[in-house]
Amino acid sequence: MTQRRSSFASSSSASVSEPSVSRSVRRRSLFGTLMAVSALSLVSAGCGQTEEPLIHNQGGSFAPLGFGEAQVHSDGTPSYLSGEMAATVRVSSATDAAKLLTHGALAASYRLAKESTLSVVSDGTDEQGNRFIKLAQQHAGMPVVGRQVVVQLGKDGLVEGVLGHLEPELTLKETVALSSAEAITKALASRGPGRAVAEPVLSVFIDRAGEAKLVYESRVDYQSAKGRQFVKMYVSAVDGQVLSEHSLVYTALNREIYDLKKVCLKDGSELPGTLLTKEGGTTTDAAGTRAYQHSGNVYWFYNKMFGRDSYDSKGSLIMSSIHGTFDTGMGCSGENAAWIPDPFNQMVYGDGGFLGLTLKDLTLGYDVAAHEMTHAVTSTTSDLEYLDESGALNEAMSDIMGAASEVWVSSGGSAAGNPATWTVSANAWKIGEDVAGLLFGSIGALRLMNDPTKDGMSKDYYPERNMPGSGDNGGVHTNSGIGNLAFYLLSAGGKHPRAKTTTEVKAIGIEKAARIFHLANTQLFTKTTTFQDARYATAKAAELLYGRCSTEWLNVHRAWDSVAVPGDWSLCVRPRGGF
Repeated sequence: MTQRRSSFASSSSASVSEPSVSRSVRRRSLFGTLMAVSALSLVSAGCGQTEEPLIHNQGGSFAPLGFGEAQVHSDGTPSYLSGEMAATVRVSSATDAAKLLTHGALAASYRLAKESTLSVVSDGTDEQGNRFIKLAQQHAGMPVVGRQVVVQLGKDGLVEGVLGHLEPELTLKETVALSSAEAITKALASRGPGRAVAEPVLSVFIDRAGEAKLVYESRVDYQSAKGRQFVKMYVSAVDGQVLSEHSLVYTALNREIYDLKKVCLKDGSELPGTLLTKEGGTTTDAAGTRAYQHSGNVYWFYNKMFGRDSYDSKGSLIMSSIHGTFDTGMGCSGENAAWIPDPFNQMVYGDGGFLGLTLKDLTLGYDVAAHEMTHAVTSTTSDLEYLDESGALNEAMSDIMGAASEVWVSSGGSAAGNPATWTVSANAWKIGEDVAGLLFGSIGALRLMNDPTKDGMSKDYYPERNMPGSGDNGGVHTNSGIGNLAFYLLSAGGKHPRAKTTTEVKAIGIEKAARIFHLANTQLFTKTTTFQDARYATAKAAELLYGRCSTEWLNVHRAWDSVAVPGDWSLCVRPRGGF
């Protein structure tokens, strides 16, 4: 967390009265031209509003395969398919799912090169019996960075959705010229002294121009003018140039609490510090007690709401260190809190700044703990790349679950179970209100989910977002306001606070909204999910949880319309025979 902005501190919209016209580009696939799904509006009728009936069968050339919805990537390959494939296409194993895209009915649309294969990242089933198989693209035995899809199956084993992006017709023109050690050494020559903390993996990286590059993907720790950096780095295997890098510090019930005694966190060797207490114990240190209680409440929130056992759902130890300071390049500061991922996997809290003018003791904020531990959940599920739009979604998910968890606890959620009713106060939409010092002024928080631009930095309207390649890793903190506002409107209802759009969203409540976003993040998002991808993934999650064309599904789309994230959708009625 830095001053005024922390590491955790971060289209078209359908009018209520007039139909809007889809502006999506119609693209041609090998199956033919996909029909765009019109974004229809609500129409007034009498003293209220009624929904226009619309048959939800705009799958275009994918309709014969059973998909009622279809969207394509700019390269013409599918990015979102939803419906139900014919009973003849039944998937019983993850291998079957991979074959569907490489040699089966969808192979011609994905157009994978013969050297490309699909490996299984995860294979899980939710409480409703829906199955989610995440597949990652490999080329000539090497992972292709960020190219993943999720194949979603119904209870009967039929394919109901495919989300994500694979690289079609991939060709490599480069050959390896450097060993991993040589490449990392060259990379660090322009960064500062450091080391790879994990064995680099030879991978295929698709750059912004769409060119395939051979890289070493590595977790690297180095000292820069801005302090100690712990990053994921993609280093050319040809010349050692850094093609991309982003922070891995996202500024856990088996608990341990440690005291760092204000030792400056530089390379991780300082962690975890001196043990204060472990599960079932106590400590006289007030900050230690708060860290212990907060991590426990976050654990029970995820356990009772979503059935997760610790952040990785494998019962892993939840470690926290208090009284930490962070290397800034100009000294050591206590104005931060962070989840430090693999190989450390723990929380670190600072004590705040001078007289608490900027930030107070970070253990004072329960939503701080929930935010940071959600980064841990994300890193073990979708693993959203901390860069550009996927990074902004990563930050938004932590704010969203921080707010939901805070409401859960204040409404009576505990180890005994979920609250009977959820009571939402105005503070629910304030992020870090308990740690924000006097210099945060009238907003009294680090961020506001219901009116993001009031902090002077966050964005709440997609056309005004910070673009890829800009500062803050492409706007991972500032652009998170777009997802935050969409979630707020879905939960509480209403319109855009600055009247940027006229779409009115009907409230479904924070509990339902949290279930939708959690399912999307843990099962349907991939490493490189964008805001538009998230629109369809959250709509798919709403469909799985509450039904296609349900009020929840409908208002997910309205919420994204309200912040002008582009996408095609239609009001719908169930056609005869179902979907």
